[in-house]
Amino acid sequence: MTDHTRPAPVPSGPPVSRWWGCYPELRRDTLGFLLQCQSYGDVVKLPVGLVIELFLRRRDAAMYLLNHPVDVKHVLVSNQHTYRKGPVPPVESRIFGQGVLHTEGETHHAQRRLFLPFFHGHHVTVYSSLITGVTCARVAQWQDGMTVDMGQEMAHLTLSVIWRLLFGEALQSDGHIIRHAILTGQRLIKLQYDSLLASLIPLWIPLPRHRQFMQGFHVIEETIVRLIRDRRRSSEQRDDLLSLLLAATDENGRPLSEKEIRDELMTFLLAGHETTANALTWTWILLSQNESVWDRLVCELKAVVGDRPADAADLPRLPYLKMVWDESLRLYPPAWSLHTRQAQAQDHLPSGAILSPGSWVFISPWNLHRNPRWFPDPPRFDPERFSEAANQMRLPFTYLPFGAGGRRCLGESFAELEGLLILATIASRIRPRLRDGQTVHPEPGMTLHPQTPVQMTVQRIGLTKAHPLDA
Repeated sequence: MTDHTRPAPVPSGPPVSRWWGCYPELRRDTLGFLLQCQSYGDVVKLPVGLVIELFLRRRDAAMYLLNHPVDVKHVLVSNQHTYRKGPVPPVESRIFGQGVLHTEGETHHAQRRLFLPFFHGHHVTVYSSLITGVTCARVAQWQDGMTVDMGQEMAHLTLSVIWRLLFGEALQSDGHIIRHAILTGQRLIKLQYDSLLASLIPLWIPLPRHRQFMQGFHVIEETIVRLIRDRRRSSEQRDDLLSLLLAATDENGRPLSEKEIRDELMTFLLAGHETTANALTWTWILLSQNESVWDRLVCELKAVVGDRPADAADLPRLPYLKMVWDESLRLYPPAWSLHTRQAQAQDHLPSGAILSPGSWVFISPWNLHRNPRWFPDPPRFDPERFSEAANQMRLPFTYLPFGAGGRRCLGESFAELEGLLILATIASRIRPRLRDGQTVHPEPGMTLHPQTPVQMTVQRIGLTKAHPLDA
């Protein structure tokens, strides 16, 4: 009898170094290399090289890049229990500890249950006045015609907002020290992801990059621990995340330890401001380069909010604002790569590929969002891709700015509220323009940030001015 069973497709991939695998290409041009991989099919095999194979004592070790949304859904949602987060660099573990970003299983589920009410529903909308108030205060410092580093401005804004959300008080004058420490940590995380040698060198080895990281990191850590201890001594109750954590208990009814609270606060501090700051910065760049989109956005703001500050109740009546935001997140998703998943058992992907136990699965929103199969002419900035009609037609799991499944971003609702209100508040008062001659390229670190400072000239405007279409 003839066996007519079709063999499973064998994933192919680009040529890579036999010794170092895909890492030289990823270091040279991470984002470009991922886009090149689109031509190798739905599942792309990326060998990690003989050096890492010997280190792991495992033959044919590889990562598998998923390019098709049905496979992405399978790994992140339908069969997510077959996968666990892959290993992270030592510096990332040192920063985030056992915060919700890194835990697995029931611990992770318990953490999500604790935080979900704080970041969703009506609880989120009460922060509208905080977001617009902080934004208005920052914008008031910008004089007409001055040049600002928009990336730094957005980072200061979102750091000020998340600091109040976490600790119920204003960020003190050492905010620039915290920002510098965060950037230093991001650079070291990226280096350890790219280099096996860098990830194997202990942080206590006094390399200049280690010393610089530890000095800044200790400032943040000591500040957080001091705030925890001060609040415990005072027994003061505030509507902030620190109070929520101090009142929380584990599954045995025990209060959370200082280390557990520190890990959660550190996670939300870093993940809760850097991503939104980068998303806002990219949005200002895109708006500066697209006059017609800017004009339509300003026209909508004029009609809905006029000269008053926008609030959460306005957002359903600002659909184009949301379309601009979504399209910016498509082109420049701050979470350009999701944490690698590792298969715990053999798995058959819907595309037909078979992954062996221990295989690493790599999912990149950057790659999915810029695939012409899902988004025609992907480099073009076109908010109409996110109109109501287009949203109904789009294939699910082709757009993942906040991930999906059981590890979907907890702060998604708050991040969207914050981003939209900051955009609306600034665009109602200021017209940022990218300085002539600037070319801004994306740099994939812990988040997708501009490679160089984004110098923008700010021009004060008023929405009372008639839009050309109204004439």
